[in-house]
This record gives sequence, C-alpha cells and structure tokens, in this order.
Amino acid sequence: MSTVKSGIVPALILLIIVSTVGGLFAAYKRFHVEASNRRIEIALEWQEILTLAQASVKPVPVVLDYVKQQHVTTVVIAEDTITTLEQAGAVHPVRTALSPNPMDAGKSVTIVVVDSEFDIGRIWTALALRGFPPSILSGAPPEGTKTVFEWTQPFRPGQLPGGSAMPPRSVHLGVTVDYIGLRTMGLGLPQEAVATVRATGLDIAGRIGNFPGVTAGTAQSALVNLHEQGATTVIFNGEEVLGYRGLEKEVAEIFKESKGKAPTTPQPDGKPPSTVLTYGAVEFGKQKGDEKLSNALKGEYVRVHSIQAAEMGQMEEDEAVDRFVRAGKERNIRFCYIRLVSFAGPDPLGTNGKFLSKIAKGLADGNIATGGGMGFGPARRFLETGVPPLIFALIALGAAAGAVWLIHSLAALPIRLEAALLVILCIACAAAALLLGETGRKLVAFLAGVVYPATACLLAYPGRRGPEAGGIGNASTPAKPLSPMASLTTALRQLCVASLITALGIVQVIGLLASRPFMVHASQFLGIKAQHAVPVLIIAVVAIAGGVLSGETWGRFVSRAQLKLAEAMREPARFGMLLLGIIALAGFLLVVARTGNDSGVGVSSIELAVRNKLDRILPVRPRTKEFLVGHPAFVLALAWWWRGRRRLAIPAFVVGSLGQVSLLNTFCHIHTPLMISVWRDGLGLLFGALLGAVLFLGLEALFAASARTAKNRPLADPIRTPADPDRRARK
Repeated sequence: MSTVKSGIVPALILLIIVSTVGGLFAAYKRFHVEASNRRIEIALEWQEILTLAQASVKPVPVVLDYVKQQHVTTVVIAEDTITTLEQAGAVHPVRTALSPNPMDAGKSVTIVVVDSEFDIGRIWTALALRGFPPSILSGAPPEGTKTVFEWTQPFRPGQLPGGSAMPPRSVHLGVTVDYIGLRTMGLGLPQEAVATVRATGLDIAGRIGNFPGVTAGTAQSALVNLHEQGATTVIFNGEEVLGYRGLEKEVAEIFKESKGKAPTTPQPDGKPPSTVLTYGAVEFGKQKGDEKLSNALKGEYVRVHSIQAAEMGQMEEDEAVDRFVRAGKERNIRFCYIRLVSFAGPDPLGTNGKFLSKIAKGLADGNIATGGGMGFGPARRFLETGVPPLIFALIALGAAAGAVWLIHSLAALPIRLEAALLVILCIACAAAALLLGETGRKLVAFLAGVVYPATACLLAYPGRRGPEAGGIGNASTPAKPLSPMASLTTALRQLCVASLITALGIVQVIGLLASRPFMVHASQFLGIKAQHAVPVLIIAVVAIAGGVLSGETWGRFVSRAQLKLAEAMREPARFGMLLLGIIALAGFLLVVARTGNDSGVGVSSIELAVRNKLDRILPVRPRTKEFLVGHPAFVLALAWWWRGRRRLAIPAFVVGSLGQVSLLNTFCHIHTPLMISVWRDGLGLLFGALLGAVLFLGLEALFAASARTAKNRPLADPIRTPADPDRRARK
C-alpha cells in the first residue's frame, strides 16, 4: 500500500513553507504597528488632585505643575450631576402638593430651588441634550409636571443708574420626569476644573454615565457636548457604557464620526483642539455593554488600566507600580488611570510624586525588545496592520497541511485518501479565512494551535522508530541504555526539534490573528482552554494505546488502540495507581482552568511572590507551567527513555506535552506585544531545559547510589531448618 511519504510529503512541505512565509509577513506587519505606538498616557483624577492640594497645603495649579513633571499628561474629570450639586448645597429639592384639596393628595411635584443662574443654565442645557426639553413656566405647573427647577435673582440694590434696585428675575423650568430619575443626570464637566487643567497645559479625560431614556440622538448630544468642553477621551461612569442596552453600535458610530471634527470651544492654553474623541475601554472593568461597544469599534479605542480605590487601599506601593508597568509593557495598555497612594504624612505631594516617578521609570526602562522604552503623551489608537485577505488564505493552508501531518504521525492512510483529505482541508481552511472574516480565521488558528503541538509530541514520542516512520531524533528503543550525558544530550536535541515544529504553528497563529481587534483584545483566540486540553489528551490516549508503531496503518492503529483501552478498563484498580490518576487529573483540570486572562482561578500568595520576583529579575517572566512543569518533564521523559527507564518515561512525556502546548498558547494572546511573547517562550524553554537537565542528573545520581547500596547489602539470612518454629508462620 502506498504511503503518504511517496507523494504527499512534498506537498505538505510546500504548503507549510508558503504558510510560514505568509505568517512571517503578517508578523512583520503586526510588529511594525506595535513599534509605531509606544506612547503612554498617564492620568490622575481631579478629585484626588483637589485632595492632594488640600493635604499638602498648596494651590491646585502648583500641584498640577508638579505631577506634570512626573509625566502625568491628563486629568480625569467626572461630570457634575444634580446629586453632586445637591450634596454641595447648590440645589434644594422640596416635595410639595399641587393642590390643598385632600382629594388631590396623589398629585404632587418636586420643587428644586437652584442657587445660581449658571447652574440653572446647566440644568436647562442638560435636560435638552438628554431628550427632556423643559417648559418655561409662568404660572401654575400644567398637568403632568413632575419636577420644577426654579431660580430667582437675589435682591441687590444699586444695580441701576441712580442707585435703584434691578427688578428681580426668575426662571421656572418644568419637566414631566420624576426628580428621582433626574438626580443622576449629567450636567457636563465642572467649568472651573476644566479651566484650571487647561491653563496648566494638561489634557482632559471626561467621565460621563449612561442615563434613562437614552437614544442615538441624545447619546450623540452628550458626547458632542463633552468634546466641546475639551475632553479627548471618555471613560464611562458606573456599571454601564453609554447606550447599554441596544445602542452600542450607534454609540460606536458616534466615536468613529468624531474623527475630523474639532471642538468649537476655544482652548485657553492655546493648544490646537483634538480632532478625535476616543473611547477608553477599562481593562477588567466588566462594564455592561463594553464588549459589544468594543467589537463595534473594531479596535478603534484606547485600552485603560486602572486599580479600584478599594483595592488600591489594600495594595503595597511596589505591587501597584508593577501592575501599571506590566500593563503598559505586556498588554498594549496605552492609558494608565492612576489613583494616588497616600494623602497622609508630612509630604504627601512628594510621596505621590515618587510613586508616579517609579511607574514612569518602569515604563521607560528598556527598549522595544523588552517592551520598555515608552514615551509619554496623549494615547493613540493602534493602526490596522493592513495584511491582505489573500495572505490570510495562504497562511490557512498550513493549518490544513498540519492536520494531515498529524494524522500521518499516528498512522498511514492510503495515499489517495490522504491526498483527498489534504485538498478538502485546504479548500475549507482557505475559504474560512478568506470569506468568514475574523470568525473563520479564529477557527483556522484553533486548528493550527491544536495540530502542531500534538504533531511535535507525536514525532518525539519515546519508542517511535527512526526517520522512516516520520520520527525525529531516532527516539526508538535503544539496544542498551546510554550513558546519562548521552541520554540528556539526545533529549535536549529532541526538545529543540519538537519546539521548532511547534514554532510552525506559532507562526500560523500569529499570522492569522494579525489585525487590530486582536491586538487591543476586542477579539481573541477562540477556544483557549480547548487548545490546551486537546493535544495533551491526544498524547495521553496514544500512551494508553501503547505508543506509535512504525509503518502501522490507520486501521491497525485504531484496532490496537481499542484493544489497549479495553484492557486498561478491565485492569483491577490499585489504590496507588488510582490515587496517582486522581492527582494527575486534578492537576490537568487546574492547568486548563487557569488558562486565559480571566480564568476565575486565583493564584496562591507564594506563587504570586515568586512571579513578582521573576518580574523584577528577568526582562519578561516565563510561564510557570512551561519552565517548572512542561519542559522539565519533556526532558526527563526522553532522557529516561534512553536510559532504559520506560515505566517512568511515558507518564512524564504525557505531562511534558504541556510544554509544547503552552509554547504555542503564549502567542495566542495577541494583545501581548510580539517581542514580549518571544522573550517569554525563549526564557521558558531555556530555564525549563536547564531545570530538566538538573533534575535528570540529580535523580540519576540517586538511582546510582541506590543501586550501589542494594549491591553492597548483605545477603538475607539462610532458610531455617524444619525445626525452625517460624517456618510454619512464613509459609
């Protein structure tokens, strides 16, 4: 029977080469986009600036100038609401009946007395912008009026020529909305704060909230008004984005249309006004509607990292610094919304200045190769990579070739069947990448993410016979055990070759997902947990089935696997093996559960401390499951096989397959800069190989010592005579 080697191998090689070239081209385009956007916007909250000025007994402009020297570029100003005016004593609501008639007791209105003409004007404008145009009242409120805002000019004699008093004026605004529904209504940014910040030369990020009855028109009015006040970025207040629920796409269009439209309000600092109002998507914020809004914007926004005030109060200063530095270096965060650490002590301004300086220094240290070298200024949206759709289709051919390669690594199919399968998969993968957009490319990337690590492990599987079976490194059973150093050298070489095969899948995943939505986490790799689990399960099933045999057909492999699995199911349960199996399964489930950015499984305090140490020592921290588990187990398994310790080698190899899976998985997190992922995998591979080598040599020394002890142990007592009273008991 013809095998795939005689006809399909050249086709597989050609397809993988074409796919790799396309993937490298897309990776270069992505790297170029990342390299062109290396500026961080550092922002502080206006209310904290006021508190810091009060605590340090310094004027607000002095505080702003000081933090500006620490690379702060922006002040976050929240819009006023009627509630904030009420808390400040600027408005005074009173519930009153419309009629003294007891029969009309249910008809009442809230009279809100406003202290200043400026505030009544703000309320008037806000009501109109949010779709509640007020009625100007000159008498009793009409039927249906629920709330009346009133302002009366205070009596001031001597305002007219001759010393006579100006006739009093008043404004009465009636609306058909209950006051309780208006208390959270935004009134725009406080003008005093805006003027003070602008005079210092800092930018403004506005915070506004969603409101009841929002429409596309009122949402646009609110955002345009915010932009008119000089805000360049908007970060939504509360638990909802503007337009939740149902208007996220319309709000996204408003942000897109803001490009090319400048505020008409003159800027007091003389700076040219921004032409773009940018949405600031808070990382891990979990605001309702954020996912839909982000998807609709297709990456045209800025990612914001912030630490909540309650969490900040319980966090050590160095830990907070590390959080912001890692966010900027390792997750494409371009807006750091920082809350200050302390308002106590003899010098709170200096204390917070040092805190800000540490963050800025951490971001600026290093270069593009290590994620550092950041500049400071207004954040920019990432550009699109511009990879042509045809390139995505060519990259997808590599996933199809990898799937056929995986099948042949297990067992051979007839050449016609494999050729037909290859053609069908090539057409399906290319069509998905070309016609189904992001969804199609995610499906193909998932296929590549599964088949290449699995193939790498199958070709390195202990006991696989030589190159004629497609094996690598001649991992067949040795005629006699090799020396420890020879075994270790062979194992390390096999680890390198397997990693190169996995790297082919890495290039394909990088290429298929090389677009802006993935870079800013608006879209992400599909099936991140399954990509971890499936290859490991394939290797586990192969191990239970007795490994991979040279020249075996697919039918024979399936029959052998079924037989071995049936034997395993009939095997009597032993307590030790059962306990080890439960521990192994629990460990596997824990690894899968912890995979992803929002895994829901916490990290122990010890591991967190180790991570923080590694973050400070190394350019990039390698993944724990790679350098502490996967790669060392891979080295141990292959080295043990060559030393003749088969019973130890196979279980260790199943665990070691996790290292190859994690190598590729690192690059599935496209929002992590490309060079950071390269460092992470490289350091993980290096330290994992070294740790595996140290463990192997150490264990071999223990095995040798144990063997010498057994050899030198005196012989057991000779068998006693029949008169020995203990003989019967021994029998």
